[in-house]
Amino acid sequence: MVLKETIWPVDPHTQAKHAILDRYLKAWLPIMSSISGRIVYIDGFAGPGKYLDERDQPTIDGSPLIAINAARKHKLQLNAETVFFFIEVNHNRCEYLKSLLESIDLPQNMRCEVIEGKFDETLSSLLNYLDEQKKYLAPAFVFIDPFGYSDTSFSLVKRIMKNPKCEVLINFMYHDINRFISDPNKARHFDLLFGTEAWREIATLKDPQERKLKTLSLYQKQLEEEAKIKYIRFFEMINKFNQTEYFLFFGTNNLEGLRQMNAAMWKVDPRGAFQFSDRTNPNQTVLFTPEPNYQMLKKLIIREFSGRTVSVEEIDEFVLISGFTHFKRHILKPMEEKEEITVIEGNRKRKATYPPGTIIRFW
Repeated sequence: MVLKETIWPVDPHTQAKHAILDRYLKAWLPIMSSISGRIVYIDGFAGPGKYLDERDQPTIDGSPLIAINAARKHKLQLNAETVFFFIEVNHNRCEYLKSLLESIDLPQNMRCEVIEGKFDETLSSLLNYLDEQKKYLAPAFVFIDPFGYSDTSFSLVKRIMKNPKCEVLINFMYHDINRFISDPNKARHFDLLFGTEAWREIATLKDPQERKLKTLSLYQKQLEEEAKIKYIRFFEMINKFNQTEYFLFFGTNNLEGLRQMNAAMWKVDPRGAFQFSDRTNPNQTVLFTPEPNYQMLKKLIIREFSGRTVSVEEIDEFVLISGFTHFKRHILKPMEEKEEITVIEGNRKRKATYPPGTIIRFW
């Protein structure tokens, strides 16, 4: 019998998080494999690799198996050397994960390594070695999914993002952060987490909503200005008590990465609110899948581009940053039919298409 200290039941929001991870990796892997000879997946808090189901059986895959299966079962051929690093500090979980991975037959171009140790110390050692060799980390997706807030130093996120073509998915443990942010004994941990002392002003705020918004704003600002991350998206996870458990922060410097993460998050929350609650019944029959709010998107586009002449690439970037994905068929096509826009340049073979290089005038 496996002890529950080693393997534990899975929460619905954890399954939602893993659905986002799975969908994104299935998009990321073939893209990166086509442009690089070597790609890396790093799971900073890997766990045992399995969760218990409702019968207390270890049948539900954790993030290590989700990542490996996304690669080895991909419908496309992934030619790049693909390396998986699974970091886990707990010895029993580490050993259990190793036993699971030993039974998996990997293709010759894929390998995995389970490392028993602390995430920050282990990854810092790897980055120190690369610095000494004057080398960069290969294109990497780094999944940082801690149990708390004390093992995710902001300086390490900055070091990861100094490497070209690296991306991060960070579990920002808001519930615990909010609970302890006023505790003076935790100040050092929060200095490391945020990479600044500016959080101290937030700790004095009494209004819960204001505190949440300013906490998110500060962390996002740090990712943008200090870690130099160009595109950021976050997704809120709510527990069964209707409290924010954590936010998933995704960071990339690649617009296509943002496009694919938007799509992954929309899949989990078709409303486009970038939010999941454990109070939602995952087995509930969905009769009508909600569509994105294209009316709101159109208003955003008009507000941004009214009276301007812009490329379709500029519109695409604006739409992705706004949290949407598709806009040509739902927005540009009807606007052109109503003569709200005019295509003044573009190598298109038929009307109502907007290939790269298309120039559009908004009236």
